[in-house]
Parts: sequence; structure tokens; C-alpha cells
Amino acid sequence: MITLALVLLVVGFLYAVDHAWPGFRGISAWWLRRGEPVKDWVRRAPLTYLYLTLLTFTTWLLANTSEPLRKAFLAEQSTNLHELSTNPVTVLVRSAMYVSPVELLIWWVGFSLVVAPLEHRFGWQRTLAGFALGHVGATVAVAYLQVWLFRTAELPVPSPVLIDVGASYGFCALAALATYRGALLRRLLWAGALVALLATGLLLDLDWSSIGHTVAALLGFAFCRLVRPEAAVHHEARVRARRLYQSEH
Repeated sequence: MITLALVLLVVGFLYAVDHAWPGFRGISAWWLRRGEPVKDWVRRAPLTYLYLTLLTFTTWLLANTSEPLRKAFLAEQSTNLHELSTNPVTVLVRSAMYVSPVELLIWWVGFSLVVAPLEHRFGWQRTLAGFALGHVGATVAVAYLQVWLFRTAELPVPSPVLIDVGASYGFCALAALATYRGALLRRLLWAGALVALLATGLLLDLDWSSIGHTVAALLGFAFCRLVRPEAAVHHEARVRARRLYQSEH
């Protein structure tokens, strides 16, 4: 009920602003002046904001289920060894669709600052390819490393109900690809900050997640051809041609 009430309040607020109701005219006037750049930013990154909307919806659904049911459901969507060995393709896709409420807020900011500019410059196809490269590549690499380690060291296999879902591997790959945007100094500073952040994660908490984040970033650095300058030129040409066609029709 609380969630439904919040949704209704948000919808009512947006409706009041859009129709300039008394008491909302100041906000409506501000939105008319400032809202178009925001709309244009979102329109030019459809994949980014479609994905964030999907994450918001799935997070809302899970927040309204009981904890035992939520844990059991997430375990079935996780990229643990049990699920990867029985239903690999499905869990590789589904595991990227669920995050915690706190992570959701972080991803709205992170994707808007890092991923949306990439999509603006290179298009949704290359952005999707970079995300899939990090998510699938790092997941498979970590899984093979786990299997090798458990066999050679004769360690017990992890629990089949281990929960491992989220958007972080894909984001790390895209963050690494973002290194290749801008001037040389900006690239060096960005790459240095990203490497320092990943190294800190490995030193403070060496687990499979931190290893996966590092692998995903390395994959992003390695596949720099996804964001070569020619790709940006071609994407900009397609965008201009589409806008010209729309203006003439």
C-alpha cells in the first residue's frame, strides 16, 4: 500500500506540473525552461534509461515480496555454479535484471553519468555490446576460475542457493570503455581512478565479486575498438540523418 501511495503521489505531482495547476505554476514554468535539455539527454540514451526503468520495476516487485520468497527467487536467477551448469543462458540474462534498493539509487546516478554519455556518442548497439561483454565475460571467467580452484585445491563447492545478481560487471566494463573518451589527460585521470578503485576493492575485500569487477574492467580496456573515434562519427551521422528525415516528414 505504501508503494502504491508513493506511485500515485508521483503521478499526481507530474500531472499537476504538466497542467500548471495552482500552486504548481512556478515548477511548471521552471520545467518549461529547463526540462527540454533533460528530455533530450534521456531521449538520446534510450537503452540506458529503459534498463534503469526495468531495474526499478523489478526492484519494486521484489521489495513487495516476503524475504524467504525473495531469496529463493534470486537464487534461481543467480550466476552461481549450480545455475550456470543447469541453465546458463537464462541466468546470464536474468541475473542482470535484479538489484537491491540501495544499488538502484547508485545505478541511476552511475549510469546517468557514465553510461548515458557513452550511448550518446556511440549508440545503443555498442553500449549494449560493452555491457554484455563485461557481464557475460566476467561471469564466465569467474565461474571457470572457481571450478579450477575447487578442483585443484579440493575445496567444497559453494552453496547452490548463493545469490549473485546485479549490474556491476557490465557497468565496470563500460566504465573502462569510457576511458577512451575525451582528451589524453582526462583519459589518464579516469583510468587511474578506476584502477585505484578496483585495486582498493581487491585489497580490502578479496572475494569473487571484486575479482569479477576487475575482470570486467580489464575486458573493457581490452576491447577499446568498440569506442574508436570512427564509430562516434558514424553514429553522429546516423543521428543527424534520422533527425533530418523526421523534420522533413
